[in-house]
Amino acid sequence: MSGARRGLLGFALAGAAAGVGLRVWALLLPQGALDADEAVVGLMARGILHGTFPVFFPGQGYGGSQEAFLAAPLVAAFGLTDAAIRAVVVALWAGSAVLVWRIGLRVLDERRAAIAAVLFWIWPTYFDWKSTRAHGFYGSELFLGLAVLLLVLRLADRLTRRDLVLLGLALGCGLWSSPQVAIVALPLLGWLAYTRRDVLRRAALVPAAFVVGALPWFVGNLRHDWYSLHPGRNEGSWTAHVHNLVVSTLPEALGLRLAWSFEWLGGAVVGYLLYAGLAAGFVWLCLRRTPRLTPLLLIVAVFPVFYFVSPYTWLQSEPRYLTLVLPVFALLAAAVLTTRTRAALALALAGALTVAGFVELDRHRVAPFRTEGAPVPANLAPVLDTLRTHHLGYAYASYWVAWRITFESNLRIVGAKTSYAHPFVRAGRVQPGDPPDDLGIDPTYYEEAERHRDVAHVFVLGGDVEPMVRPLLRRARYTRLVSGGFAVWIPPGA
Repeated sequence: MSGARRGLLGFALAGAAAGVGLRVWALLLPQGALDADEAVVGLMARGILHGTFPVFFPGQGYGGSQEAFLAAPLVAAFGLTDAAIRAVVVALWAGSAVLVWRIGLRVLDERRAAIAAVLFWIWPTYFDWKSTRAHGFYGSELFLGLAVLLLVLRLADRLTRRDLVLLGLALGCGLWSSPQVAIVALPLLGWLAYTRRDVLRRAALVPAAFVVGALPWFVGNLRHDWYSLHPGRNEGSWTAHVHNLVVSTLPEALGLRLAWSFEWLGGAVVGYLLYAGLAAGFVWLCLRRTPRLTPLLLIVAVFPVFYFVSPYTWLQSEPRYLTLVLPVFALLAAAVLTTRTRAALALALAGALTVAGFVELDRHRVAPFRTEGAPVPANLAPVLDTLRTHHLGYAYASYWVAWRITFESNLRIVGAKTSYAHPFVRAGRVQPGDPPDDLGIDPTYYEEAERHRDVAHVFVLGGDVEPMVRPLLRRARYTRLVSGGFAVWIPPGA
């Protein structure tokens, strides 16, 4: 092995170690605590071990269950733990870093390909944190989207039956995983058809393989009246989506602003200057018209259109819907790092922004999840101890608390998600009164809790739901116990 190759290997290993260290840090922060979405994925994996076959994240027509299926063997081996379900996601992001490197070898050179992979792996704060979260499908959509990108680049150089079949499978599995894969797939397929028109004569293999990869998606939709084609209601104006992208989520995805708190790292002036510099760099790359970078530039250029039409991009507190363009940003950034000095400065800046982001998350106790109008406490153990002490096997709570109760107690205590739509007292017990058509992503636990007389009520301290229900709980002689950051109301006689 040459000295240059040894140097690149050492650089890659150092970058990999740095990325692992940042993820360990993310897990140790208060923001690293298990959340309800992860609990749902863990319970899906447990259900798979008991013979169920979920197609999507419960209660929605998108968000494939691949990660739950991958986690199922780990849950079988190590139990229902957060480590078992998170290991799959970290592995998918690590595999995605390898794909970024492989893509970089085709559009850049060996040195800048390694830089792009390391940059993707260590930056920014939000995605380092996100890559440790078992949120259902973000790791799988990223890996499959990058697989589509790599396969299209390979087919642009040389058409093979194997890559055509693999492309169809990646597209089909990508659709099952998340419709967000279209952000990468549609521009790339258009570019491939334009640059290699002979691909159309041999493309029959692609749709056939696509159907195979997307078979669970088709089966799920046939059973549920094509619910994937009926996305959720748009919240806010459509123009607000682009405003959110420019003002909030794009700078968050670039590591310039902190997710959830919207703080500019280094101050607003420094943030604006860096933001303007990155925008200018993108324009400069477009004007240079480097042929190898065309598919990457096309993805970024078309991305705002997808962001505009999506009914979900009203969310501005975090850049989750930019997951698939993050590796493209890393590749484009690496494209201009043609000297060692530039590369060292860029990596130092990216690392500094990431570290500063974690420091600020910890210092300000930034809350990634809120319920009942208040931050969700990280530690649920006091609640579980209180429920066990009073021999209670069921508890009503909000989504962000109920699913954690079920998961963290290993189903020994069932948390029933409720919104307390119309609470009332019946036979000396307070009932949440949620209508049958509004029981959340899975009504099973709620309906099970309704059949039991002694069910606790759990609220976040300082939230806006407990004051609404408190008069009924007092009238029915429930006992209020403060357990960590929660209020637990115990039914009389329990």
